[in-house]
Amino acid sequence: MHKGFLTVKEMLYKELLSVTPDETIGQIREKGIPGRPIVLVKDGEKLVGILLWRDAINRKLDTDLQVKQVMRRDFSTLDEEDLDREILAFLPELRYHALVCRDNYRKILGVLSYDQVFHDLALRVCETEARINAVVETVDEAICIVNQDDIVITWNSRAEELYAIKAQDIIGKSVHSFFTNLVVTRVNKEWQEIRSLPHQPVEGTHVLVNAAPVRLGPKVIGGVTVEKDITEIVQLNNKLNQASSQVQRLEKEIDKFATDRNPFATIKGHHKRLIDLINVARKAALTSAVVLLRGESGTGKELFAKAIHEASHRTGKNFCVINCAAIPPSLFESEMFGYESGAFTGADKKGKAGVFETANGGTLFLDEIGELPLDMQVKLLRVLQDGVFFRVGGSAPIKVDVRIIAATNRLLEDMMAKGTFREDLYYRLNVVSLEIPPLRERREDIPELVYLFLQEFSQLYHKQISKLEPGVMATLLAYPWPGNIRQLKNVIERMVILTEGDTVSEKSIPDSLKTGNLQEQVTATTGLASVTEQTERELIIRTLKQVNGNRSEAARMLGIPRSTLYYKMHQLGIM
Repeated sequence: MHKGFLTVKEMLYKELLSVTPDETIGQIREKGIPGRPIVLVKDGEKLVGILLWRDAINRKLDTDLQVKQVMRRDFSTLDEEDLDREILAFLPELRYHALVCRDNYRKILGVLSYDQVFHDLALRVCETEARINAVVETVDEAICIVNQDDIVITWNSRAEELYAIKAQDIIGKSVHSFFTNLVVTRVNKEWQEIRSLPHQPVEGTHVLVNAAPVRLGPKVIGGVTVEKDITEIVQLNNKLNQASSQVQRLEKEIDKFATDRNPFATIKGHHKRLIDLINVARKAALTSAVVLLRGESGTGKELFAKAIHEASHRTGKNFCVINCAAIPPSLFESEMFGYESGAFTGADKKGKAGVFETANGGTLFLDEIGELPLDMQVKLLRVLQDGVFFRVGGSAPIKVDVRIIAATNRLLEDMMAKGTFREDLYYRLNVVSLEIPPLRERREDIPELVYLFLQEFSQLYHKQISKLEPGVMATLLAYPWPGNIRQLKNVIERMVILTEGDTVSEKSIPDSLKTGNLQEQVTATTGLASVTEQTERELIIRTLKQVNGNRSEAARMLGIPRSTLYYKMHQLGIM
């Protein structure tokens, strides 16, 4: 941005020639000094006057006239400190006499005359206008400039194309005669800059606007807008949104269709114990029997619970989840059974339904059931037996039809022995019990889960990752996974985030996986050697079936070199 208006230093005429007062006009003409509008008249070292070249070449003057007879003696002196002042401050004085600028040593630095400054300013205005016109016509945006009265003074060819208004039709006229919703008039009045503002000046036209007031010192003398046509982008975005909505609706329909066919498809793995569990869960889903899901944290108990719900006749009804370990005992009863208006301090005036009412007709998943307080166990048992409960502060019985699925990672039998879990509630819950195996007991499912999560997070983080270095799969197979599938999923997400390129390297493996549980890793070799030979054999056969016998692809999925796969197949008798 320009620092301000032109200064004395910029306008100062420095190409000075000196003559004496006694020289004649004829002698000056003979010297021929065109291009020098100002000539100093010196008597020795003393400046006694200034001769303007237009005076020297005035044909009406007698050639015998001396310089001292036509020179101008009325001039003023500027100090060196005046060099950085704006030239506009000196225009009134220049109308009457020239200004001579000297440095601190009285040396003449240059001269200002009214004719010379006026000529230079006019030339600079023309040059500036030419540059502005070049810029205005070079950019790909529509540009409109108005004065303080909103009269259009600039309208480039891109604006002509965008609004179908010719420059000769709009320049010199009020912009309000053509538009009623222009940003340029706003910045002209409010004196505020605007950056990247989406705007619709006329029906069917969308632009991205940058606008600013035109300032001359403290005064605003107009406004300028630069508008990028984004109509096509907006229209494409609208079409994309419509298409996205259609895709989402289709995805929901597909998900619903897929769920209707096999709600247990979300549970990944082919371990025999897992397949047996799914078969039992599928049968239990057809009834309203209570199901108790047991297993370590992160094994997928909630996935099983949701699949059972969706495979039952209650699908389409509410599936409610309550974590018995996450709710304070003082609030548990109100969360579970709800409360009436005024039941306690701070209660909602309208009362509130509990999760049993919300889940009526559907399924209630009681996670971490082993953390349920003893007094709540009694009330839960009553609901399971009778299907009836009372809100906190209420006297009217509420009857519900709710399917209960409970889950725990605790040994309920030990808790019964210690008196921390009621025996009658245990037998009421333990109708269909499903023990979900930890990940370390079904290691052959790890490659499938790894590539599933790899694909999921690659899409999420917009990456194209499809391969693992051999040592990565070896480490993942050897690790005991105390956090089970949840921990594996988090590790894969971290590795995807850290991976550059299409291959997950060993450098992205967390140190905790390399150093954790050394006792497990002492007995484990790298790669497939971390499982038994029988498990290796089953894993290789299953992988080959998945890839239709493509050994290169099977080796990639297993995270081992192709030569190692051939060796293992020969060793295990797989041909």
